[in-house]
Amino acid sequence: MPGKVAELTPKEVEHWKTLEWIPDGDQAGIKRGKHWDLMWWQLWPRQRKAAEALGYSESSWNENQWLLPRRAGWWDLDATMRRHLEDLGETEELWDGWTKPEPISGQSEEVVAQMNASGESRLWSQLSRKQQQAATALGLTPSTWNMEEMADVSEVIAQLFPPGFEGCVTQGCDEESFETAKDLALSHPLVYASFGCHPKAAWSYNEDFEASMLAYMDACGEKVVAFGEFGLDFSHPFFGPNEENRERQREVFVRQLEVAIGRDMPLVIHSREAESDTFRIMCATVPRDWKVHLHSYRGSIPHMKEMLAEFHQMYIGMPGILTMNDHHAQELVRQCPLERMLVETDAPYLPVEGHWLSHPGLIPTIMASVATLKGVEMHHVSTVLRENARTVYGF
Repeated sequence: MPGKVAELTPKEVEHWKTLEWIPDGDQAGIKRGKHWDLMWWQLWPRQRKAAEALGYSESSWNENQWLLPRRAGWWDLDATMRRHLEDLGETEELWDGWTKPEPISGQSEEVVAQMNASGESRLWSQLSRKQQQAATALGLTPSTWNMEEMADVSEVIAQLFPPGFEGCVTQGCDEESFETAKDLALSHPLVYASFGCHPKAAWSYNEDFEASMLAYMDACGEKVVAFGEFGLDFSHPFFGPNEENRERQREVFVRQLEVAIGRDMPLVIHSREAESDTFRIMCATVPRDWKVHLHSYRGSIPHMKEMLAEFHQMYIGMPGILTMNDHHAQELVRQCPLERMLVETDAPYLPVEGHWLSHPGLIPTIMASVATLKGVEMHHVSTVLRENARTVYGF
C-alpha cells in the first residue's frame, strides 16, 4: 500500500474514500458519547445501575477499564446489554462509529485520515455492501480486514521499507498485543520485539499477566531486545488526577523495573505528564549506566536535560511529529545532543508529514528532518543515530 495519497491511482483513491480512510470533504467524524469520560459519582443512579449490570464497579469504572466486547457490532450484542448501554447514553451510531482525532497544529487532512484509519474498528460485517466491494477491489478480504490474518511481512518490508533496512522493533504492551508482537518478531529475521505493560493497562497487571508476558518473551528468545514500553501516564483528564490510579501505576512501574533489571534488559520508558514521579522512581531503582529509551518524548526540555545528566546511557526517542509544524517537537530535537537521540515512528499511532500511513520504513524521512533542524549533513545524522540504536537494542 503506498504511503502517500498522491501515489494512488484515481480509482484507488475512490475506493479508500468509500472506506472513509481518505476524507471526502463532506464526512464528519462520529464522536463517542461523553458518558465514558464521566467519573462514577457523576453518573445518574440509573446509569450506575446499568454500569453495574455490565460488570462495572466504582473502581473499575473510574480506572477506565474496558469490560465490554471490543469487536462486536451493536446488533451483535444481546438485547439486555444494548438496553444497559442505552441507559448509559450509548446509541447504535456511537457504538458502531469511532472517534476521529482532532487535528493538531500542522496536521494535514491526509495525516488526520491516516490517524483515523490506524484506529479502524469496524468489522467486515459492519461495512456497507459498497464498502465491502471497495475493500475487495483493493485486495482486502474479510479475514485481513478483521485483522484475523497477518500480511506477508517480507512483502510489506520489500514494498514500503527503503534499501538498507537493518531492523525494527515491535512492542507488545498489553494482553491484546502480546500475540501479535510475537508473531511479527518470529515472522522475519529483521523484526525484533519488546514486551511490557503500558501504564494505561496497569489496572490489569497481576501475577497471571506477568507470567504471560514472560512466557511470550521466552517464546521469542533472542528476538526480544528490550523491556517495554512501560512507565507512567497521568494525562487522562479524569483518571489522571485520581490518586488511586496514580498509585497503581507507580506500583506496576516499580515491579516492572525490578523484572527488567533482573533480566538485564534495556528499558523502553513511557512517561506522559508524570515527569517528577518518573524521575524519582527511576533514580531510586535504575542503575545510572542502564540502557534506556525514553520513548516518543513530548515532555519539557528541563526534564529531558535532567534525565540525560542523571542516566548516562539514556536516549531520547524523537517521533515522526517532528517532521510537522510542531514547534515543541522541533525544539526538543535542537536541544537534545545527537549522540543521545533515537528516532522512531511509534507506528501506526503517530504521523509523519506527507504520509497517510505511518510505518518504520519512514525513519529516513525523520532523520532528514533532524539533519535540517540540527544543520548537519544527513550522512552524519544517519551514522550517529544508527549507532545509538545499536547501543540500546544490540542489533
